[in-house]
Amino acid sequence: MSGADDEVEWLKLPHDLQYKFFEEAEKEAGRIVNVVERLQRTVLELKRKIVPLVEDLSEHDRVFRVAAIDGSRSPRLSERLGVRYGVFSVGVVILEGMKRIYEGYEAGQFKRKQAFSQEVSKYFFNLLSIYAERKAAVEVLNRLEDGFLMIDGSFYGFIYSALRMRKQGFFGEREGTLFEETCQLTNRLVESERVMGVIKRSHTRAIGGWLALRNKDLVGRIDSPVTIIDKLLLSMIMPSNTILRYERITGDDPVYVYTQLAYMAHRGIWPETPLEVARERAYEPYRVLGMDESLVKKLRRLQVRKFPEAPTCEVEYPSSIPIDRLKLWLGQKNFFNKTTGLPFTIDMVDSLISLSPEFTEEYVSEIEARALSKAYGIISLEVLRWFFNLLNPQKGV
Repeated sequence: MSGADDEVEWLKLPHDLQYKFFEEAEKEAGRIVNVVERLQRTVLELKRKIVPLVEDLSEHDRVFRVAAIDGSRSPRLSERLGVRYGVFSVGVVILEGMKRIYEGYEAGQFKRKQAFSQEVSKYFFNLLSIYAERKAAVEVLNRLEDGFLMIDGSFYGFIYSALRMRKQGFFGEREGTLFEETCQLTNRLVESERVMGVIKRSHTRAIGGWLALRNKDLVGRIDSPVTIIDKLLLSMIMPSNTILRYERITGDDPVYVYTQLAYMAHRGIWPETPLEVARERAYEPYRVLGMDESLVKKLRRLQVRKFPEAPTCEVEYPSSIPIDRLKLWLGQKNFFNKTTGLPFTIDMVDSLISLSPEFTEEYVSEIEARALSKAYGIISLEVLRWFFNLLNPQKGV
């Protein structure tokens, strides 16, 4: 017999309130059906335009040494002990075919005074963890011989954390030095021509920008496809074992210029020269931070669709890497995960280094315990009690 704890939460509410929520759910279900119907029409129209642009990706038996680097950081910062703490990890896995030949890890901590805002702390924490990933990536390149390396995310995606800190007036010497060193390490990765970025959580909307540029009527419309991310569209359009190089759509402009076009179209901002304005907007963060735009402009992206049951995978790479070499790397047998559509090596390292929200508190508890152990007999118990109780009042000494 079921107990009270097994009762459905909905049924615990007053009947009138239950009814109100049923009404809201019905409205939302209708809205979702309308959205999906519009999406279906968009996909059918797009298919005729996109499919002629895709290229075959042939599978082969050649084996390359493949490395992947990924990082994980605390989802939440701990504010015990009078300091804002976070932890991060970096993992490296190297595969040769399906054989794991190397595995390495790094761990680090972030701490910042509580006087700084949570938001600024979060941006600096992000930059610090990316620096650790880039440092590990440069070091592992030497182990690869003729192989290649995959990093998590775009090469220069970290600039937005630096830009937000600067806008809020918290971009001093320490932050500037860390940013410069991260840029230099990233430049080395780009120039090596042996590294690509795997964009796991893509927000690219270059197709929407491309459509708006071809059809001004899409600008400012609520039902416009400019709001739909490319990964969703292309996962329904691209056949298996194909790639779509974005330059077939965007020409020499990087995808974020056309994503900026989609953003402008969505907001109803459409000047006489929309492409020129989109370029200015896209490159502005790099100019504000004093970066060399030439390296950024040389980056290209493509989408890979390997399996019919998996979504596409977005890849960023330097334009100096020949497309035939990229196809060789991506066309290896057993390279992609049939479930996620991502490279196996990326999935593997991600699962090894993920940090749970609870781990940060456990880490700070370890610091607290070790500090107490070291201080015992040196510092009076009364001072210890007041220090730890005032900073962490929910726990006693």
